[in-house]
Amino acid sequence: NATTATSPNCPSSSSISTVKVDELKVPTRSLANTLGGRVAGVIAVQRSGEPGNDDAQFWIRGVSTFGAGSAPLVLVDGVERPLNNIEPEEIESFSVLKDASATAVYGIRGANGVILVNTRRGTKEKPTISFKAESGLMGATRLPQLADAPTVFELYNEANRNSNPDFQTPYTPEIIDLYRNQTDPELYPDVDWIGLMIKDWSRNERANLNISGGGDVAKYFVSATYYGEDGIWKGDNLNEYNTNAALKRYNFRANTDLKLSNTTDLSLGLGGILVTQNFPGRASNDIWDVIMRTNPGDYLPTYPNPEGPGVVFGGSGNEAIRSPYADLVNTGYQTTWNNNIQSTITLKHDFGWLASGLKAQGMFAFDANNYHNIQRTRNFGDMYRAVGRDDEGNLILNRYYDGQEDLNFAKQSSGDRRIYIQASLNYDKIFGDHNLSTLLLYNQQDYVDANAGSSIAALPFRLQGMVGRVSYAFKQTYFAEVSAGYNGSENFQKGQRFGFFPSVALGWVVSEEPFFGTGFGVFDYLKLRGSFGYKGNDQIGGRRFAYLTTVGGGNGGYRFGLEGGNAYGGRGEDEWGVNLTWEREEEINMGLETRFLNGFYLQADVFKRHREGIFMQRSALPEILGLNKAPWGNIGIMENRGVDATLEYRKMVGAVDVSLRGNFTYARNKIIENDQPDPRYAYMSQKGQRFGQPFGLKADRLYTDADFSNVSEGVLKSYLPQPKFGNRVKPGDIKYIDINGDGVLDAYDVVPIGNPANPEIVYGFGSSIGYKNFDVSLFFQGAGNMDFMLGGTGFYPFLEALGRASIMEYATDRWTVENPRQDALYPRLTYGDNPNNYYTSTWWQKNASYLRLKTVELGYTLPQALTAKAKINALRIYVVGFNMFTWSEFDYWDPELGAGNGARYPIQRNFSLGLNLIF
Repeated sequence: NATTATSPNCPSSSSISTVKVDELKVPTRSLANTLGGRVAGVIAVQRSGEPGNDDAQFWIRGVSTFGAGSAPLVLVDGVERPLNNIEPEEIESFSVLKDASATAVYGIRGANGVILVNTRRGTKEKPTISFKAESGLMGATRLPQLADAPTVFELYNEANRNSNPDFQTPYTPEIIDLYRNQTDPELYPDVDWIGLMIKDWSRNERANLNISGGGDVAKYFVSATYYGEDGIWKGDNLNEYNTNAALKRYNFRANTDLKLSNTTDLSLGLGGILVTQNFPGRASNDIWDVIMRTNPGDYLPTYPNPEGPGVVFGGSGNEAIRSPYADLVNTGYQTTWNNNIQSTITLKHDFGWLASGLKAQGMFAFDANNYHNIQRTRNFGDMYRAVGRDDEGNLILNRYYDGQEDLNFAKQSSGDRRIYIQASLNYDKIFGDHNLSTLLLYNQQDYVDANAGSSIAALPFRLQGMVGRVSYAFKQTYFAEVSAGYNGSENFQKGQRFGFFPSVALGWVVSEEPFFGTGFGVFDYLKLRGSFGYKGNDQIGGRRFAYLTTVGGGNGGYRFGLEGGNAYGGRGEDEWGVNLTWEREEEINMGLETRFLNGFYLQADVFKRHREGIFMQRSALPEILGLNKAPWGNIGIMENRGVDATLEYRKMVGAVDVSLRGNFTYARNKIIENDQPDPRYAYMSQKGQRFGQPFGLKADRLYTDADFSNVSEGVLKSYLPQPKFGNRVKPGDIKYIDINGDGVLDAYDVVPIGNPANPEIVYGFGSSIGYKNFDVSLFFQGAGNMDFMLGGTGFYPFLEALGRASIMEYATDRWTVENPRQDALYPRLTYGDNPNNYYTSTWWQKNASYLRLKTVELGYTLPQALTAKAKINALRIYVVGFNMFTWSEFDYWDPELGAGNGARYPIQRNFSLGLNLIF
């Protein structure tokens, strides 16, 4: 990439992490899902496993803004392009630019870090054909466990008695036994909704074909890939269409390099991506939510059709309460097509005849993306409920909902196109012990949304800028680099569009000094480096020309004249800062690189970021100002600091090739300014806290009989803090700490508790061993300093009516009168809302840290004496597992999901068998 390419004579002193491409070749569609723990400086979390919607969120050195955009800039072959539809077999190099010295040249796009992906190109060699095929099974890493019908009704009775001692239950022991014994499941069902609707295993497959080679004049690389993945929904055979989630992706890439003359080279790049996705008529997370709401003893998913062959769908008898099974198989389907074409042409010319080391490069890129969606959906078909049996024992079904027979039809289409132009001039020169490398670059980008909904949105999004860099090295011992980006966006007003973002980096190879000698018998190489610089972030929201205040018509008016004519006025809809501009960040970074003990390599960095001008809406303005809405502006301030490191080791031990690798990233942010008015107590302020910091009550313990002067009336002893949450507490309810000591438990006792949902620590470690024709590799990935709150549908028992009551089997771990445990997961069960127990607190906060066996692979390469007879250069057979095992303190469902009740499409693990042929 021209903006970061450095001369070999002037190595960079910036903080840059690289990934070995082989580490990205795992059986998953999304590259983002492989980054966590593999790249120092990258923090990643995956919140879903649904095909096509399973991309991990990731940040470089954590989150440094609470504004609109915190995602890094991704450049593929120098052009802003999506990361997750690239096949690993297409990648030549993968780099992460972390500090200001590396990213300042990207100006208003560089503050969140930059990822550079360069695709493979041909080499001067005979044609080489590589074919790779994989077939695998996928299944959930963990699934939440729901209670069966007898348990639900027994706990239902207990919860009601706790809430009302005079409660008379319709679910007597005899009735509950009918659900337990399943002698008449049509009237007394016990449905495992998760087991009914979720497959144990689904399929995925991948095939890739690469051809590369070239000569003196032309070199080429061609790649074609197919990837397919089925979802975990079971569905049925009642419809002629597919209601399962599924994805198919086709990738094509062709890169050609032509030598037009001894001084001129032409490079052509063409990439194409076609993705087809299928989904149920209802969104997967909505189906999960209904599963968590559905009583296992309420109805069967289907019943025999009383009017003919086939089946009819069961339901609760209430139109407002949906059936999860009908949501999956009886609401239609959705299909999307997304196709993308990427084209790049680059011309390079060596002006060595004019000045030795002078080179020029020009690049033009055109990308187009088209999206189409077809929805063939309906609300429901007919719904029935079993109400009894007639005198002959036949099941009586009542149809309570006349559903829609035909599917509705709707479609959506959208598209966009991007044009990128770049021109650069490089000069590299060696003067004795002095090495000099310079760069001057111009670029501009034009992006058009073809589906814009307004004339303003249809205007092109444009970026324009200049880059300059000077790198200097003396005796390959002392290094200095000064770089700057001057660029801007048309989205800001004149005078605020362009910004200047300078940086400086210094490096010192200590091991080249005479006093270093033999490195004290430990170090073979040691380099110290540091950098300081500025960078920007223009991701302030989707509204165009945000510095303009919008005016809309109001409902109010005034009557004028004798006739009393009503005249309506206008009002400001959105108030925006006149001097609105990008976020600006300064960063200081200190690092070292060293090789030691004959095989170890360490790269480590510490950093501090300070970002100002975070785009946000004001909240500290008094209502007396008369504003319809609070204005927006560059108000927020945030700091972020941490450390990241990579440790590697490789050595041949006899015939055994051993390599080890570990990565560690820690990043903690702090809100300095967010315009929050000063609260009554300082501990209630978000200032000084981490972004996403949970606030809640601190749980002390569960109340006991000794805490009450009158247990039956719920009267606490006078010396205890009195809760003010709207309900009387009883023994077994949660007792909180009175933070301010005023004798009352209320919202003024809310304090910062635990950790945010996104991890502050991400790490990974692994090894690979090769012995003769065998190879085996392991990689573990973990995350720490992350919590989440339990709660939501299905987790709070009987928060809603029984018809919407599916509860976790974990609810059996509860406080009871007979067993008043203080270490129970659940406090006293109650029916309906319990504001005291369900208040956000440390009681429900769980540690989401985990360690995962991310990949394990075993391979065998057939002896060449065998494969040569078939004119095969190499043949390797391998098995690989992805997301194999997870260890965590929290084991109810996968902690990485971050869901309070586990009601999300589960993260998948994968077992694949693969074959790799090279001709």
